[in-house]
Amino acid sequence: MRRPISKVLLLIILLQSVLSVGATADTITLVGEISGTDHQTYRTVPFEVPSGTQRLRIEFGHDGRELRTVVDLGVYGPNGFRGASGSNKSVIELGPSDATPSYRAGPIEAGEWRLVLGFPNVRGARMLPDRVPVITRFTATISLITAETEIRESAFLDGALRSGRSWYRGDLHAHSAHSDGSCGSKSGRRVPCPVHLTVEAARREGLDFVALTDHNTTSHFQTLRELQPYFDDILLIPGVELTSFRGHANVFGVEEIPSFFLPSGGDASLPTIFPDVGARGGLVSVNHPGLPSGEECMGCGWTAEIDWRTVHALEVVNGGSLHQFASAEGPFSAIRFWDRLLDAGYLIMSIASSDSHDPLAPLERQVPLGRPRTVVDADNLSQRAIFAAIRRGRSFIDVEGTRERTIDFAAVIAGRRAAMGSRLSAVGASPIELQVTTTGVVGNSLIVVRSGGVRVNLGPIPQSGQVSTPISSAEKVAHEWVRLEVLDEQERLLLLSNPIFISR
Repeated sequence: MRRPISKVLLLIILLQSVLSVGATADTITLVGEISGTDHQTYRTVPFEVPSGTQRLRIEFGHDGRELRTVVDLGVYGPNGFRGASGSNKSVIELGPSDATPSYRAGPIEAGEWRLVLGFPNVRGARMLPDRVPVITRFTATISLITAETEIRESAFLDGALRSGRSWYRGDLHAHSAHSDGSCGSKSGRRVPCPVHLTVEAARREGLDFVALTDHNTTSHFQTLRELQPYFDDILLIPGVELTSFRGHANVFGVEEIPSFFLPSGGDASLPTIFPDVGARGGLVSVNHPGLPSGEECMGCGWTAEIDWRTVHALEVVNGGSLHQFASAEGPFSAIRFWDRLLDAGYLIMSIASSDSHDPLAPLERQVPLGRPRTVVDADNLSQRAIFAAIRRGRSFIDVEGTRERTIDFAAVIAGRRAAMGSRLSAVGASPIELQVTTTGVVGNSLIVVRSGGVRVNLGPIPQSGQVSTPISSAEKVAHEWVRLEVLDEQERLLLLSNPIFISR
């Protein structure tokens, strides 16, 4: 005997779902039954999306797989068809800049949406003498993600790509065909460079993560979403390089930047965009502020007026400058720019990036992707963990982009210990002990750099890779900082740590 789900029952289910939204504010649950008479038919299940929703996540499941029940999925929004994926996807995401492959990205309009269920195969009854009717139950859980919702574990993953705390190595600044990235085609012509070539280059260089940060656009987000399941050994981070007339900055963890590229936007909107990115769990990095601005690179140097407290990181070593001067401390280095911000009391952390525009370029034209690279002490390999570690200063710069060099240190005052990136309070001229741990740089010079540009050479790093040394404290300074550098025999920078901040 047929047991269809009636319109009345469906309405009750939907009312219960809507009522549950009032309690959870972000979830709709749709439930129903499928019987044999649904074989090779379609059903529409409506649900209401409130205004302010930025992204939908639909998780669908049913209990009929052992009986070979097949349910195809499709989605319609108030303004029309958004895509269909057959039966091969149980989780669907739709957002303004990216969506699960087979679905169309775009704004999430308020109003009635429809989940369309197709039933290519449903058995009418079990193959038993009593012919018991087959009833399959389905559940669709719809998460409503708002602009205020904290960023998820990753833009394109359900969880961390790799678990466990480790030093993860990556490049946070690269370009593709979606802005000004270019490379040689199969026939040798110069063409916009496909995103997958950057990802493949990052894997060859041994990176754990790479960010695509095309200029003033999010169009590359969709491609990254498509590539992430295949490249499941490297975390793909979507970012945008906001290219203003008075400076360039990368923003990560946001889905769109509609107010920037408007007549009233650009430079003027940066003071508004930066705090908004931070409030939503994202990351703001000011790029290559030491570069000159001019016809070769419009707006590359930083002259915009902003509240530096809204900036999380500064790109102090950039691959373009590194290639031009064969040194991280050349005329266009941003290290001194960073030191001045630290002297002013801003707790901004350093990062480094290749700023790659051609993943296939030979060394004489451009440094490789991942040189320099940012090495991050993160709890796992996920977007959330990488951002959190950078915010905390649990990262250092490897200028040559190696796979093994590390540097970390702690400061101890009167028995109290603070790790790299942390704060430590002191009373008066309390002595400070630095405890340094390195790998892969034995014999190179260890330099202590302090507030006001004071530099002390501690000599070559011993075979153990560990150094413990006391330094004096500046009693009359309200706040100071200390960081480390490792130099080679030619006094070229190899490693650059983040600072420890000392306050009184």
